[in-house]
Amino acid sequence: MEASTIVQGQPEVGECSVCLEQMDGACPVRRLSCGHAYHHACIHRWLQKNSSCPLCKAIDPTTIRDTDANSVPLAFKIDLGHQEMSQFVHELEDIFRAVHQCAGSEHPVAISGLGYNLCVSLGYEDEDELEEAIGGSLADFMSVLPQFEVQWPEQPVAEGEDAVKVGPKAIMKPEPSCEEFTGPGSRLRFTVGEREDLWRVVLQGPRAVVEIPEIEFAIQPFAHRRVDTIYNMIAAAIFHLGDHVQKNKRLGGNLSEADAIKICEAIDNLNVLLDLEQPFTWIINDPQGVSELKPNDGVHIGVYEAGLGQN
Repeated sequence: MEASTIVQGQPEVGECSVCLEQMDGACPVRRLSCGHAYHHACIHRWLQKNSSCPLCKAIDPTTIRDTDANSVPLAFKIDLGHQEMSQFVHELEDIFRAVHQCAGSEHPVAISGLGYNLCVSLGYEDEDELEEAIGGSLADFMSVLPQFEVQWPEQPVAEGEDAVKVGPKAIMKPEPSCEEFTGPGSRLRFTVGEREDLWRVVLQGPRAVVEIPEIEFAIQPFAHRRVDTIYNMIAAAIFHLGDHVQKNKRLGGNLSEADAIKICEAIDNLNVLLDLEQPFTWIINDPQGVSELKPNDGVHIGVYEAGLGQN
């Protein structure tokens, strides 16, 4: 079965079954492997929650991320674009923010206690149900998220029958503000060459710019740090670009035809990256030096280069 594609040039005829508006060529269109086409922004939102075509229910292979759950490392199964998992991480961060206010950012929290609090706040029956939702233990899950640091005990307290098993603890790295400048900065460079590389988890600092030099594209900083996978960050850029074109068309905005064409070309280029027809470079240029990739094997760390990706 062929992968889904972005359709440009000859406009699609018909109605997008997601938004029920006509496809007239003004907005990027995505055709799924089954042949059905939709506005790109519409079907992207649909596929965030479903892996099948809205019309024929055929499974689209580009949405299948775990063909064999037992053969894929946990780091590559984390999908922060999934609503439940995203809520899970946000709840964890809220717990640590409360801890930071009371005990400081260096105070470690027992992961067993975190699990209990998550079950209570998110409505899981027990920790087994919690681990089923995240695809592994809470400690392993937090180990692959760059904003957390898991501290594993070296040995039990005492020995023999009186030994007390000490479980792992964790801390959350404090989040710097956009105005705060904390260090010499860093420039992280990584070559995305395998499908699994798309699921590396990225911590983009609040002042860091992500650069993809092969297509001269940059993902600008947010007002706060961002944690997501490479795949989801590219997919989000595709969605926002397509949504921008679609909203301008619907609301009569001032987007020129020339700018719309440039945006569609950028969407095409980004989709080629997700197909991974050839390797591409992922650079995080961070003046604060707080950005990370996990796993970090293959990541080259250099000196921050001021001015790149800022225009």
